[in-house]
Amino acid sequence: IGKATAVSAASRRLNLHLLKVDCVSACADTHAASEARLSAAFQRAEALRPCVLLLRNLQLLLRPRGDAREDGRVQAALCRLLHGAPASVAVVATTRRPRGLSAGAVAAFIHQVALESPTEEQRRSMLVSLSRDLHLGRDVDLERLSKLTAGFVLGDLSALLAEAGRAACRRLIHTCGGRQEEDLCASGVTLLNQDLRSALKTLQEAQSAAIGAPKIPDVRWEDVGGLQQVKKEILDTVQLPLQRPELLSLGLSRTGVLLYGPPGTGKTLLAKAVATECSMTFLSVKGPELINMYVGQSEENIREVFSRARSAAPCVVFFDELDSLAPSRGRSGDSGGVMDRFVSQLLAELDALQSAVGVFVIGATNRPDLLDQSLLRPGRFDKLVYVGINEDRASQLQVLQAVLRKFQVDSAVDLQQVVDRCPDHMTGADLYALCSDAMTTRPLRDTPVLVSVEDFSSALENFKPSVSHKELLRYKNIQHKLTAK
Repeated sequence: IGKATAVSAASRRLNLHLLKVDCVSACADTHAASEARLSAAFQRAEALRPCVLLLRNLQLLLRPRGDAREDGRVQAALCRLLHGAPASVAVVATTRRPRGLSAGAVAAFIHQVALESPTEEQRRSMLVSLSRDLHLGRDVDLERLSKLTAGFVLGDLSALLAEAGRAACRRLIHTCGGRQEEDLCASGVTLLNQDLRSALKTLQEAQSAAIGAPKIPDVRWEDVGGLQQVKKEILDTVQLPLQRPELLSLGLSRTGVLLYGPPGTGKTLLAKAVATECSMTFLSVKGPELINMYVGQSEENIREVFSRARSAAPCVVFFDELDSLAPSRGRSGDSGGVMDRFVSQLLAELDALQSAVGVFVIGATNRPDLLDQSLLRPGRFDKLVYVGINEDRASQLQVLQAVLRKFQVDSAVDLQQVVDRCPDHMTGADLYALCSDAMTTRPLRDTPVLVSVEDFSSALENFKPSVSHKELLRYKNIQHKLTAK
C-alpha cells in the first residue's frame, strides 16, 4: 500500500538517514537471539543518527511461538529499546494487521497511522507519477485505468506497469521477430492500451485465488434472458443510490439484496450483470474461503472481505449459497461455535455498511428458510427478490436466445418451435444444458459445429427439467410466507 515508500519519502524530505530492518531477519531460533538482533539494529541506528529506523513486518517478530513464559520477552525488549532511544532516532514500525499485535506493543508507539486503500483520484495520481519515465501511447487513458483498478494499492499499480512493459515487449517480438526482449526494453517500448489491459487481466487472474480479488465482470443484460421485473428491482436498489447520492442523507438507501429461488434460475448471473452495467467491481465470496476452524480466523476473514469491498467501492459483494454461511444460530451443530460467531460478525459488518458509500451486498440462496432471521431485518438483507423460472414462452425464448449467443446455430432452426417443445418449467440452467446436449450429439466430422433442428430433437427426447412441479410449489409457498411478513 506504500508504507515503506511513505517513510522513505519523509526521510529524504527531512535529510535523515534511513535504516530499513525487515523483522524476518531479526527472528531467530530463540527469544534471546531475537532480542540480541533487535538490540543490534537499534545500535546501528544510533551510529547513523539523525536517523529513521524502519522496522518492517513487526508482527513477525512478536508472534507467539508456543512458550507462554518467553513470548513476552521480545516485546519487553522492544518497549525498553523504544523508551531508551535518543531523540535523534525516530523508530517507525509497519504491519499489515494491527489486530495481530498485543495492546502493549501498540501502546509502545506514540502515534498509530492507518493507511487506507487509495481512492480513484489517488490511483490516477499514482499512475501519472509511476509512468512519468515511460513511453505511453496516445490511446492510453490513465483516468479510465484508475477506474478499472479499484482495490489496487501502490504496489499493485507498480506491478501493473511492469507487467504492461513485458506485454509490450512480447507484442513487439511477435510483430518484429528476431529481436531480444532486452534490446527492445533498452530502446524504449511504447505502452499501448492493449498492453495495459492485458497486464490488468493477468494481475487480476493471479489474485483471484485470494479472498477478495475485486474486478469488474463481463456479463451484460443480454446474457440474462427474461426476468425483467427482477432486473428492475435490483437496479432500483443498487443503481439509484449511485445516481442520487443525496438519498443517503435521508436514509433511503438499501445495501443488501437477497436473491432466492430454485437452483439454476440465474441468480449469480444477475449479480454479475448488475456490477457490469453499473461499472462496479465484483467480489464473489464462497463459504470454504471464509470458514476456518481456528478461533477468530473466520471473523477476521469476513472483516477482510468488507475492508477490500470498501477500498474497491463502488463494489458489489456477492455471497453465493448464503444459507451455508449464515444458518440459524444455535442450530449449526459445530462444537466450537464457529458458525455462530461468523454470523454475528457478518451482522456487525452489514450494520457498519450504513455509513459506507458505494458498497452493496447481494446474497443468493436456494433455502431462505434456513437463514438466520436476523439477516432479514431492515438495514441488512431487507430487499427480498424471488428469482423464479420464466413460465411464459416469450421469456423462455429470450433466455434461449441469450444462451445461444455463445453457440453456432443452423439458420434453419426456429427457436420458437424449440421453446414450444420444451417442458413448461425449464430454468436457465436447463436451457443451457439442453443446448450443450444438442451440440455434443453432433457428429465430430462437421466443421464448423452448427447445431441443427435434429440435434435439438435428439436432445429433447430424454431431457428432464432439474426442478419438479412439487419443488416449484414449495418455492412458491416460501415466497408467499416471506412476502406476507
